[in-house]
Amino acid sequence: MGSTSPNVKIFTEDEIQTITSNYSTLIGRGGFGEVYRGVLDADYDLVAVKRYICLDLREEFMEEVTIHSMMSHKNVVKLIGYCIGESTLMLVTEYISNGNLDDILHKSSISIPLDIRLGIAIGCAEALSYMHSMHLPSDDNLIYHGDIKPANIVLDGNLTTKVSDFGLSRLLFSGDTQFTTSLKGSMGYMDPIYFHEGRLTPKSDVYSFGIVLFELITRKRVKHGDNNLIRTFNKACAKGKGFKELFDAAIADESNMKVLKEIRKLAAECVTLDIRARPQMNDVAKRLQLLKKNLKGSPQSILATHTSWQSTSKQGTRSMPSLKKGFSFFKGNASNSKILSELRNVRIFTNEEINEVTQNYSYPLGTGASAEVYKGTLEDNTLVVVNKFLHEDSKEVLVNGGMILSQIVHKNVIKLLGCCLEDKTLIFIYEYIPKGSLFDILASQEELPLDLRMRIAIKTAEALEYLHSSATGIIGHGRVATSTILIDDNFIPKLTDFSRACKLIKKSEATASDSVISSSFLEEVLCYDASCYGSVLMNLESDVYNFGGVLMALISRDKNIDHGDLIVKFSKAYETDKSGKAMFDHDITAEEDATLLEEMGRLALQCTIWKGDEMVKRPTMKEVAAHLRVLRRSWKEGTTDADTTQVNETDSRSVMSAEPRIPNLMRHLFGYRRISTSDPIKTS
Repeated sequence: MGSTSPNVKIFTEDEIQTITSNYSTLIGRGGFGEVYRGVLDADYDLVAVKRYICLDLREEFMEEVTIHSMMSHKNVVKLIGYCIGESTLMLVTEYISNGNLDDILHKSSISIPLDIRLGIAIGCAEALSYMHSMHLPSDDNLIYHGDIKPANIVLDGNLTTKVSDFGLSRLLFSGDTQFTTSLKGSMGYMDPIYFHEGRLTPKSDVYSFGIVLFELITRKRVKHGDNNLIRTFNKACAKGKGFKELFDAAIADESNMKVLKEIRKLAAECVTLDIRARPQMNDVAKRLQLLKKNLKGSPQSILATHTSWQSTSKQGTRSMPSLKKGFSFFKGNASNSKILSELRNVRIFTNEEINEVTQNYSYPLGTGASAEVYKGTLEDNTLVVVNKFLHEDSKEVLVNGGMILSQIVHKNVIKLLGCCLEDKTLIFIYEYIPKGSLFDILASQEELPLDLRMRIAIKTAEALEYLHSSATGIIGHGRVATSTILIDDNFIPKLTDFSRACKLIKKSEATASDSVISSSFLEEVLCYDASCYGSVLMNLESDVYNFGGVLMALISRDKNIDHGDLIVKFSKAYETDKSGKAMFDHDITAEEDATLLEEMGRLALQCTIWKGDEMVKRPTMKEVAAHLRVLRRSWKEGTTDADTTQVNETDSRSVMSAEPRIPNLMRHLFGYRRISTSDPIKTS
């Protein structure tokens, strides 16, 4: 079995006990074991901890971990880590708030309109299509899930699908079929071909998905009492009877009947015993998307679009049907291929698709100087923000920002999901963040305790630290402000607005795994493009300075977008009173918090040092993030002032790794020296 992703953390049993508060919140139980809700203290993230009963399956457990860690898809539950203890095996995954589809369909009375059910099906189909066409390193390996059923389809707050539970998943090496004598799965959802022949193939996932489709349109289990959904539909079809009475009465109105019949037909194709006749999951996903489009009143009829469903593609080929439609924006542009190649992991939308996502721009969120902003919904129920840019002359810089953002994967950076570059249109589609910006929250009356402010500060600092590292190619953001930090429902910040971002090192020049950038390499970059080098370095310094302003706004609850005056007031307060107490928000000035607030204020002042001969004292974002983590730990542990200082000094030394302190290389441009002789860059 291959190794796990480096992003997957290995937890100890003691850490799991802390995360789950000694297993205090049980949220699920099954044949495998139990699932608990927990909180990662360092990140404030809600997680689900799956504790297994059987301890003699360590090899199978590690196979599940390895397979799950390979996947990164918006419709697959994210694996955070695992624990192999003396007495237990445990998985730690992201926590999904709405539970599983089985509970929602069969154990609740929640209303689920047909378009939402289609969205759930589309999300699952897209996740399976992704797994079946991953082309993992070596031998075109694919992933077979092996246990698709409503209980393994979890739903977030918007009823967007996340496929979970990879305990029966397998890598299909060098092809799409293998055989086994060890049969495992869930009766009712298990492919009869697999059951009788032991054949492992992606088409078995297709069968299981067909059963899920039947349950979605009937709101009945595949087996309920003596009845079986497949047999019931087959009998009705053989007798020439209608299907209306078999569909869930809540969605079986006349306006939905054509779409319901087509879903039934697709489900029947998925569960046919002729395994070669079953559709591939990428075709299933496309058909469901067309049905949802038709349900929303698209002028294109089901019969008119049905011919496109018959096209087949080679198993494992990931088709991108909408990509070619977006090329018209770049006609006559010699850099077409370069731009498209750098828009990574981003879906290309057409204008027609944007109209569907926004329902013809029916839900405006606001209008700024450069863009109109709308709320929208993707086919799988994912809520999104659609930015429609207004000015032709700003498109080049905005496309540049989009290209940089599309290459960044970090939980505290906004996700760019797609764009539209058709007919001189420039539209970006981002994940929807419900609470708006930090500026909005500070200007509101919403309660914002100090621990939440610390959370926002630390997570934003860590995002900037990541951007400034060689892992990203050294990116300077350039527009850090309370207005460019979005806040989700759990008060987790997401850095947005990359329109002024600059990237120093392209992938063609260095790999993301480089942890040390040599002096000769940086000299080559400087000689090759000095202007880009200067822009990046200016942005790096600007990010530190502006983060200091954000930190001041957090502890004072300043309600202005421009923090220039705030920085001046903080400087005067510390200069005259040796304290920032007069500036602190009265809602968070409890006596036990005074030391923390003072230290945060001093750190903010260090970030905003402006005088040229003193700028050498400005910290890097790596040092800022480390300092904030130490302050939070000391605050929670009630450490004394002396102890805090000692920890700060120790921590600062520990975080100074081989990573070059790029902001300190400003001397290349302005002639002053900021660092020690141990820096890897030689000076004359």
